[in-house]
Amino acid sequence: MAQSSTLPTAPVVLVVSDAAEHSDCGAASFAAFRDMIGAAAGRPPEWFQVRPAGRGVREQLRAAAGQAHALVLLTEVRNNSCSGEITLAIDELAGGPVRRKPVGLVAVGAGHGSHAVDHLRVVLAALDAVVIPTALVLPGPARTGWPRLRPAAFADAAGAVPGEEPAPNRALKGFVDELFWFTGRLRADPPNGNSRPGGAGPDAVAEQVDAAVAFIRENFADNELTLGLAARAAHMSKYHFSRTFKKRTGQRFIDFVTELRMERARTLLLESGLSVADICLGVGYRDLSHFQRTFKAAHAISPTAFRAAAAEKSAQVRGRDRGTTEFRADAAALCGPGERSRL
Repeated sequence: MAQSSTLPTAPVVLVVSDAAEHSDCGAASFAAFRDMIGAAAGRPPEWFQVRPAGRGVREQLRAAAGQAHALVLLTEVRNNSCSGEITLAIDELAGGPVRRKPVGLVAVGAGHGSHAVDHLRVVLAALDAVVIPTALVLPGPARTGWPRLRPAAFADAAGAVPGEEPAPNRALKGFVDELFWFTGRLRADPPNGNSRPGGAGPDAVAEQVDAAVAFIRENFADNELTLGLAARAAHMSKYHFSRTFKKRTGQRFIDFVTELRMERARTLLLESGLSVADICLGVGYRDLSHFQRTFKAAHAISPTAFRAAAAEKSAQVRGRDRGTTEFRADAAALCGPGERSRL
């Protein structure tokens, strides 16, 4: 991943939070979060506290978002939903401030299976924001609270702080890495000049999807290929990419990849002596039974039966060709000199 040091200038990161610093999360945790992003960006992030406010404050939010290179939405999740304040803040960002900008999501107190983060992804994708694939979900104070995080964790390859819980540090490091990877790519590859102001126009979106298609065609045989990786190649969130990809290609991502893999499998079954197990691995499947089921669903016949049927048909064709050649030779022997040309 590209680190922030590769960027021409230190990126401006805006953290939009609906959690007050005197809340249960604690001022120390907020300070640690600032330090971690600041260590990666080379400058401390801007911090915007959202709360019920008048028009002037909303205009300040739009102005701050417009100047930022990347945003982080930090929200407390209660009763499986985000606060009304953060929802209103996102509404205020419609119309341009977050278009083609990476946005990271941090949910505090989100329970297992919570749909709060997914809801935020959908709303932000509708605003043409590039929501990074990794969301940082941290336990709320009612459980274990935020462990103290320090900038030293960012430099530690293991992401662990001696004497403290390492998992949150690793999660935060991965989150920050990904946020600045997207920041670097989007700053290095700005929207096409023909795009609508402040956003990605139809031509730019088409180019993004086409770039992802080329990436998929080059990597479909890699069993590590995922929707998230393809979305990253398109500089989109995976949710926005999924919808845009289907709209442009007429296929879902998984169907497109499966078609490429099945086409390659057919070629290998017909033209190579590789075993079915080797072909399975060679076209991107780890599990042989999964490959066989997928192939049979696509061709109504198993890979082994497909190869056997193709070999039998080829033998029949060779037999007919050989029989025709022998017939012509026998007939020629029975013809007179002037009749052989009619065979």
